[in-house]
Amino acid sequence: MQKKKLILIIAFLLIFLVLLPNRLFARQTGVEAHLTERMATLVFQIALILFAARLGGYLLSRAGLPSVLGEIIAGIIIGPYLLGAFPLPGFPHGLFQQYGDFPVSYELYSFATVASIVLLFLVGLETDIQTFLRFSVDGAAIGIGGVAISFILGDLVTVLFSRFVFGVHYGFGDPIPLLLGVISTATSVGISARILSDKGKMDSPEGVSIISGAIIDDVLGIILLAVIIGLIKSGNVQWKQVSIVSAKAILVWLAFLILGLVFSRQISAYLKHFKDKNSIAVMSFALALLLAGIFEKSGLAMIIGAYIMGLTLSRTDLAYLIRENLTIFYRFFIPIFFCVMGMLVDVRAMFSGKIMIFALIYSLFAILAKFIGCSLPAFALDFNRRGALRIGMGMVPRAEVALIIAGIGLSAGIIDHRAFSVVISMAFITVLITPLFLSRMLDVKGPVMRREKRIKAPTEHVGFLMPNPETAELLLAKIFEAFKNEGFYIYRPNLREQFYQIRKEAMSLTLNYSPGEISFDCRTQDVPFIHILFYEVLAELERTMKQLQTLTDREKIGKQIFDKHLETVPDFNGKEKSQFSKMFLPGAMTVELKGENKKEILEELVELLVASGQLTPEHYRAALEVLRQRERDMSTGMQEGIAYPHGRADCVKRMISSVGIKKDGVDFGSLDKKPSRIFIATLIPRQTPEPYLKFTAGLSRYLIDAENRRRILDCKSAAELCRIFKGLF
Repeated sequence: MQKKKLILIIAFLLIFLVLLPNRLFARQTGVEAHLTERMATLVFQIALILFAARLGGYLLSRAGLPSVLGEIIAGIIIGPYLLGAFPLPGFPHGLFQQYGDFPVSYELYSFATVASIVLLFLVGLETDIQTFLRFSVDGAAIGIGGVAISFILGDLVTVLFSRFVFGVHYGFGDPIPLLLGVISTATSVGISARILSDKGKMDSPEGVSIISGAIIDDVLGIILLAVIIGLIKSGNVQWKQVSIVSAKAILVWLAFLILGLVFSRQISAYLKHFKDKNSIAVMSFALALLLAGIFEKSGLAMIIGAYIMGLTLSRTDLAYLIRENLTIFYRFFIPIFFCVMGMLVDVRAMFSGKIMIFALIYSLFAILAKFIGCSLPAFALDFNRRGALRIGMGMVPRAEVALIIAGIGLSAGIIDHRAFSVVISMAFITVLITPLFLSRMLDVKGPVMRREKRIKAPTEHVGFLMPNPETAELLLAKIFEAFKNEGFYIYRPNLREQFYQIRKEAMSLTLNYSPGEISFDCRTQDVPFIHILFYEVLAELERTMKQLQTLTDREKIGKQIFDKHLETVPDFNGKEKSQFSKMFLPGAMTVELKGENKKEILEELVELLVASGQLTPEHYRAALEVLRQRERDMSTGMQEGIAYPHGRADCVKRMISSVGIKKDGVDFGSLDKKPSRIFIATLIPRQTPEPYLKFTAGLSRYLIDAENRRRILDCKSAAELCRIFKGLF
């Protein structure tokens, strides 16, 4: 039945896709019809791009490669030079047809332009100013060395092979060699950072030097881009104009950077007037767009303005909040950007013999330029050979900024599709080889410096041990509430890891959470603040617990679970019915519990879980302790002879259950003081949400009826008992 519905829906959509354009546009004429058609096409394009980019990124990440490569490949495949040109119903010229001399529509490229602003704004926002300044000497030497040699070799190799590739002999000051030289300078911070993070080397001497060097050479590369674009837009690319254009670019860049850093707190205070977190994030991005527009009107690239605004806000306490709330912007726009970059690749040009040869040579020179240009300064700065080679290899990958610069050059008519294809090939090659070589280099043990150097400012580690996971979770929520009441902003960089960045103005600290400990890494002067905050949280919790002890309705609430007037048919969906039914196994049931007290009954119920294969023997004690702890907190004995021992455990991946009958009953601390005779034990995974309360509510609705309880107590075998419980769902 479901398949038939799906087929009908797909058929209807296809008919809609074929017939709607003709009927709709029949009522429209001229500009209105043309505009509507292009907007409808744009909507379909963005939808397909998001699906294709997601699939491409997923497949490449599964192969251990950066997802950005998958997004670019997806763009090449669905772009105007391959599948995008094939006719489709409603799109006789293809969904991604070429518009004039440019591969994609201006509407779609405008999305990619906004995406580049989002990307550079977030790159600036994630720049650690303190680390940047602390390692400015090392980073500057490494970054300048890599930029200088990369720019010279990138320009030189283009000049030497220009007649072979482009059919024209270019000079060193011509636009294409200049831009290919600039493109060669930009290191991908993200690729190297990911590798260093996976290897636990982000805070190592080589790790910090790679990141700071990559930041500096990106800054220098952006300044070079501004200079080159200024020269080309001026119409005079004579070298005598370089100093004037360079001074203009550097002065404008530095002026806005200094103004941003000086007035960052005032900008932050202005944004805080919006109160709502989402509004603050959106308005900060509005400022990035504003500065990007100013830079473009000044003859510089928009991405420079976006980067500076990100850098400005990176030193404020709003940085974490903005990054977190712009995540949806990032996930929407960035795949579009890289996919559109892939669409700009002319596959025919990319795989022509001359382009392939030049792409390999250009890539080889780009690799050597960074490897040599960054290794030599590092070796001169107290790094030994091992450390210097790691830094050189870590500076090799090019991706985001290089593609942005290339896209700007292509859209401005500075480079053609052949040169753009060369850049794409270089990005592929450098991103592919870096993880292979750098990962192996980082695995080699041994010192990386000739003399030890302090990497980070001194910090203190303050830890508080937790008695159990439930207490840890409760305290964590209260700690967050206390920080927010003090005006702090909390950011979780990685959803897979339990650590949080907490910041207010100049005060910044890291909270690490685990079920057994909550700890802080902070400056020495902030240690008293942490202790005071934690003490106040404990005091507040103690007051709350004393107030809870005065709550006299607990037994009344428990007894209402079995009120007759609540007897209804449980509302379960198909998935829940199947899940709950599978939880009952004959091997996890018994009609002859032998225990004479709560302790022995719990042991038997856990033994049933092990015997039925739901729980491994090595997890027996951990599971038993979970049930015992729950009973110590509050008895799970309800009334009418029913008990629901349960608890959340790390040792199970799904909800599991066992059922036992003790016909004579035992004292289980029940609400009505009667012996408990029907025991349903359940273990719930701690991390994965499972509908335990709904499961228990369904059982209770059945067990309200005395006749149903009698049927269960009269069972002669585990198989008979199992049939009854499976029938409930």
